[in-house]
Amino acid sequence: MKKIISLILCFVVLTSCSSDSSDESSLTGSITATIDGQNWRSNVAVAAVQSINFGEINGSVLQILGTASNSSSLAINIPLQNLSVGTYTYNGFDADGNLSYNTIEDSYSSDETGGTFTLTINSYNSNNGTISGTFSGTLIGFDSPTQMSITNGTFSNIRVISQQLYSNGSMSLKLNSGTVFNMDTDNNDGKYLMIQQVSEANKIVVYGYNTNIGADFGIYSIMIPENATVGSHSIDGNNYDAGFNNNSNIDYTTTGGTINITSHSGNTIVGTFNFTATGNSQTMTISQGNFSITYN
Repeated sequence: MKKIISLILCFVVLTSCSSDSSDESSLTGSITATIDGQNWRSNVAVAAVQSINFGEINGSVLQILGTASNSSSLAINIPLQNLSVGTYTYNGFDADGNLSYNTIEDSYSSDETGGTFTLTINSYNSNNGTISGTFSGTLIGFDSPTQMSITNGTFSNIRVISQQLYSNGSMSLKLNSGTVFNMDTDNNDGKYLMIQQVSEANKIVVYGYNTNIGADFGIYSIMIPENATVGSHSIDGNNYDAGFNNNSNIDYTTTGGTINITSHSGNTIVGTFNFTATGNSQTMTISQGNFSITYN
C-alpha cells in the first residue's frame, strides 16, 4: 500500500500547481540529477507537505517532485516527523523514505530490495517557504530488477505547499462501451476513491482508481474549485478539469467535457461529469460519471 500511495503522490502534486498559470509562475525552483550518466533537469518542480489519511496509512510526508519536458519525473518522499536540516539514508524494501524515477515506459524506486537513497537537506522552511538540498541513490525497476543509478542530484529553492490526501466519498463512471463501476473508500475490491485538497489554491481533485487488470483499469480524475457553484461547467483545464491515465505509453489529453455540480451544501459536493481523453489517435470516452464527496 505504501508504494501505491507514493505513486499517487507523484501523480497528484503537480496537478494542483501546473494546471493553474498563476501558480506556475511562482514555481521558480528546480531539480537536476545525473540518471545513468545522462543529465536530467525539471521544467516544473514543487514540494508539498502531504497529510495522508487512507486505510492503514495515517500521517504526514514531504514530497519533492519535478517533471521534465519528456514527461519523466523524479520524486522524493520522506516522513515529515522530526524533519530538519541534515542527512538521511533509506535502504531497501519498504523504507520510510524513497526516491523514484518514472517514465512513460517504466518506474524505478529505491524502496525495492537492493535500492538505496541518501538525502541531504541544506535549508527547509515548511511555512510557505522553500527547500533546498542534494540527493543520490540506486533505484530498482518495478517491472524488472534493473538497476538505475542517480548521482549529483540537487533541488534548489523549491516552493513548499500544503495538501491533504484522504478518502471520503464515492465516484462511478463508464469507460467507452463498458459497464458502470463504482469507486469508494473501500480498497479491498481494487476500486477506490481519493481526494486531494489544496485549500490555498482553491482546488479539490477527486481520483477514482480501478487497479484491476482489464479494460477499465486506470486512474480517473476530476478537478473542481473548493467553492464550486451549482450548475454546468465546461472542462477548461483551469477551474474545472478532468483526466485519464492507464499507465500505458500513451499520454492522454482531455479534449472536452463538462462537470455539473448538482448540489454544494456545507462541505459536501455532489455532481455528474463526462469527458473524452485522446492520445495516439485513440479516444477514451468517460460517461455516466457521478460523484459525491465530503471535503475537509
